[in-house]
Amino acid sequence: MDRLGIDCLDLDGLTCCPEKTMIGNMDRDAWLVTAARNLSVAEDAGVDFVTPCPGCFGTLKGAGCELEADVRARDEVNRRLGRVGRRNRGAARTRHILEIFYDEVGLSKIRELAQWPLAGMRIAVHYGCHLARPSAELAFDHPFTPRKMDELVEALGAVSIPHETKGWCCGGLLSRVADEETGQAMARSKLRDVAQQGADAICLACPSCFMQYDATQLLLQRRGEAHNVPVVYFTELLGLAMGAEPEELGMGSHRVDTAPLVTKWRARQAGLGRVKANWDYALLRRCAECGACASDCAVARSDPGFEPNAIIRQLAEGKVEEVLRGGEFWRCVECYTCRELCFQRYSMLDIFRTAKHLAVEEGLAPPGTAEGIAAFRKAGRLIEGSASQRKRLGLPALRATGGEELLQILRGDAEAEKGH
Repeated sequence: MDRLGIDCLDLDGLTCCPEKTMIGNMDRDAWLVTAARNLSVAEDAGVDFVTPCPGCFGTLKGAGCELEADVRARDEVNRRLGRVGRRNRGAARTRHILEIFYDEVGLSKIRELAQWPLAGMRIAVHYGCHLARPSAELAFDHPFTPRKMDELVEALGAVSIPHETKGWCCGGLLSRVADEETGQAMARSKLRDVAQQGADAICLACPSCFMQYDATQLLLQRRGEAHNVPVVYFTELLGLAMGAEPEELGMGSHRVDTAPLVTKWRARQAGLGRVKANWDYALLRRCAECGACASDCAVARSDPGFEPNAIIRQLAEGKVEEVLRGGEFWRCVECYTCRELCFQRYSMLDIFRTAKHLAVEEGLAPPGTAEGIAAFRKAGRLIEGSASQRKRLGLPALRATGGEELLQILRGDAEAEKGH
């Protein structure tokens, strides 16, 4: 939170939020007065509530809405709070931590802070039931097609993959009502779905959902169902991208091994190291995310199979070797159309030129290009003029070239560079 520029503190005197499905059903008045007392603690401290837990978010924000809308309920709550010298004035807002990341820090700042991004990793985002619903109280995002967490995950460089069970309930509550079998079936549906979509992990914010997909998955594994899908909080992914070690984030304490996720992430960082050494990575990522000029590419207009932006997205994921060996960037004819259109003046042409240079250094240039380069290195020119053609056309003989002098200069540069 410090690195994000957010001033936060832990408050003394807080209790359970309280949990809505148990305490709210035990005694609605007890639920409301408990939440109101917690809100009064924040009011007295002059701060807003920020919570990473959708359950606490739903309770505290929902109770605040109810107290604001129902004057009689608020008066009764304050009568009871008065026994201990407290009062709820409705001054403290309740916000989920994802709202802080999305609305106050902002996606552009998240991208900037993600110095070790999750380049191209496939993440299945799971919102759960109580982050966006009931929407009339929480006003977090669309109740059935939310996007905020997806966009935050994508700001870290990952791909938020679509999956059929995205909006489904995890079924975790069923373990409290002695129906573990149905709860496991619900978890199984999600795990199978995201595994089939090639997910590297499930990303969520809810502790209850986390326990359901992490602990239940371990139980299923012990019964022979190997789903092998790591389950992580968004804050853990953010921590990785900002440079925290997995051990600092407690990822080793997960029941389902997160090592495959971390290993893949570390491998991507190795590839990104080479990208950052040769390209302006921030500008390259913006180019990959934009792609506005891709349809104006002269080659792409004639051959839909040429997808220049797809090549740039590969580079943004650290896949330098795959790009160089694939060689598709050589099809860029350097017509400068994308350069003229590019708002950041770091176009596909500029990116592909760097790729071409690296490919030449690694001996991966196309035959025609390699032949031209070899001729230039040998004689300081790509082709020799035809003396017989010039004579036939009545042109004078070619003048002596400065090839030897040029090569002497270039050899001196090479020797000086070798000396350094």
